[in-house]
Amino acid sequence: MTENTLTGSGLGTVLTSPPGEAVEELARRSQEAALTSGAALTRGLDFTEEAFQRLVHLLGQTVDHKFGEGQADLLLLNASRDEGKVVTGRGPLPLHTDGLLVGEQVDLIVLFAKDFADEPGSGETTVCDQLAAWREIPAHLGKVLADGRLEYLVEERGYFPQVPADWYEIPTTRDYGRVRSLNLALGFPPDVPQGWQVRVAGMDAHDSAAFFAELSAHLHSPRYLYQHRWQTGDLLVIDNQRTLHGRTAIGSDGVRLLYRGQVTLPTTA
Repeated sequence: MTENTLTGSGLGTVLTSPPGEAVEELARRSQEAALTSGAALTRGLDFTEEAFQRLVHLLGQTVDHKFGEGQADLLLLNASRDEGKVVTGRGPLPLHTDGLLVGEQVDLIVLFAKDFADEPGSGETTVCDQLAAWREIPAHLGKVLADGRLEYLVEERGYFPQVPADWYEIPTTRDYGRVRSLNLALGFPPDVPQGWQVRVAGMDAHDSAAFFAELSAHLHSPRYLYQHRWQTGDLLVIDNQRTLHGRTAIGSDGVRLLYRGQVTLPTTA
């Protein structure tokens, strides 16, 4: 087994799976590495949908499903060309916390590349070491997160059918007993399909936009951000409490089929 980190802040572990390794052992090592370093990457694997679901169940308890598509042990991120698709579509996804908009605890996110072919920089998954970024955040940005209130307006109603129809407030931090971390989603760039909007409650729209632009630049610093160029057969297990994650836009001819699972863990994990 070889191991190395993925960012300058120390995020991530790269694992090697020996031929014939039992899925139970792969799940154990992936969980341990993700919880220790924030993310675990293993290449050269092969899963059917059923085998992937088994792996997800070995990694933890599947979350209570509150989304309009898929299930907690299998959602197909299939780069849909259907109008209105955002989460499963082809546009970018800004850095965010899974479970944020629906108020659901998600500890581990499991991503497996069943099929991928795209130009460099496209269809890639971004993972931010948010704990390090939060520790080292400029004071004026940290004060807004500590004292302010963030509000969200969900636009992709088909994927988030149970959330409020108007702006609603979500706490900027969370702690499910394992680690205290930022609880947020950045906004989408202009002129792309919008899954949600976000603003600082009570702040002028111009100042709110300026805050998020500066916060985004901080979180996307190379010290904290890992951008994963997928290869078919990659398995990426992400600690959702230690990280934020997103996606770059998928190329016009790009092929991107990821399996996604979401699990929770005991608070003693």
